[in-house]
Amino acid sequence: MQKIRGLAKVTASLSLACGIAAAAAGPALAASPNEAYAALATGPISAGPLYEATFPGTSPVSAGSVSIPGLLTAGVITDSASATGASTSVANVSVTLAAATALLTAVSLTADLVTSSCTFNTTDGTVSGTASITNGAVGGRLLAISLAANPAKNTTVTVPGIATLTLNRQTTATDGTLTVDAIYVSLLNSTQTLTIGTSVCNTANLAGAPALPGMATPIGATLAGLVGFSGIGYFLNRRRRVASQG
Repeated sequence: MQKIRGLAKVTASLSLACGIAAAAAGPALAASPNEAYAALATGPISAGPLYEATFPGTSPVSAGSVSIPGLLTAGVITDSASATGASTSVANVSVTLAAATALLTAVSLTADLVTSSCTFNTTDGTVSGTASITNGAVGGRLLAISLAANPAKNTTVTVPGIATLTLNRQTTATDGTLTVDAIYVSLLNSTQTLTIGTSVCNTANLAGAPALPGMATPIGATLAGLVGFSGIGYFLNRRRRVASQG
């Protein structure tokens, strides 16, 4: 009876260890990828995410140019994502905010370079982001609006009667995931939106994520083997006792 109780304790302990290992692996396995992409349009004109890099997944991703007809043109794009960060770079940006008419010129947003990035700090467990806009401006129809080179988080710029711009737009999901949009455009009197230069980071280090599924088998096999050997040992010992009594 004492041996049965001992075996039960060993089995219970190993079962608890299995549960703890699974719980520890859970958050990393559940985390969505870190990612970066050049542009995303929603509304009457819909496209993207364009040239998306992810970790785990494909990174870096680059292209010589990008176009969303009627809305955006841009030059060289470089997007990258890692276990603890993501970044995007979009060159020679030109956005049509209002098309030209017979009486009015077009209104456009231009920038030589648009970037954003985010990083998970493995020391204090925080995630942060930033954005930059080189020579950014809105012009046309007697408008001349300069865009800040290093805008503060969630800086709002109004293009009268045409659009609202949010520079360095940062939003945090309920799970702590941070999304940084270098430029977010919302056209007035329309459902059209455009995001340029987006980086997304989890509040986790994803370095071990690809390996964890493969690790589950040897861990489980080892613990199962220990339980099995304990059972075999008890069975053989019992047979010896029965034989000696006979």
